[in-house]
Amino acid sequence: RSTSTSGTLSLAGNFSNSGTFTHNSGTLTFTASAGTQTLNSGGSSFNNVTHNAAGTLQLSTNNISIGGTFTNSAGTYDANALTTTISGLTTVSGGIYSASTNTQTFNGGLTISGGTFTGSSGTVTTTDVTLSTGTLTAPSGTFNVSGNWSKSGGTFTPGSNTVTFTKSSGT
Repeated sequence: RSTSTSGTLSLAGNFSNSGTFTHNSGTLTFTASAGTQTLNSGGSSFNNVTHNAAGTLQLSTNNISIGGTFTNSAGTYDANALTTTISGLTTVSGGIYSASTNTQTFNGGLTISGGTFTGSSGTVTTTDVTLSTGTLTAPSGTFNVSGNWSKSGGTFTPGSNTVTFTKSSGT
């Protein structure tokens, strides 16, 4: 059993959980400047996760659930054919978010403000989409948006599928 600090825990190496991890409302920051850092959640959830280094942060073995925010400001986040579920805002302000052949769910919205979000063949489901700078490439799979879509800059590449707006009522 492992309990994180309520502040920020920075990791330059891999994270592998084979027991129980308690996030303690803290932020887990991945900082490897080269190569690939792997993240095996072991089925435990996280509060906030930040990837702010030039290397690759790659999911391994287990899906990931983040109850707070996720930020990718440098390097590559590779979902690696696993599911990512984020309750808070997902921000790609630098680097690349490489979606997977599995479901990516952004319950707090998806903001691209300088980085690149690359959809794959899996499903992407989000509330709001905000594209100010950077690139948003839609998945070839399903792309559901239940909130607002705002593009003030950047590049949107629609791909070969349809963006489906799924809000059941309201504007």
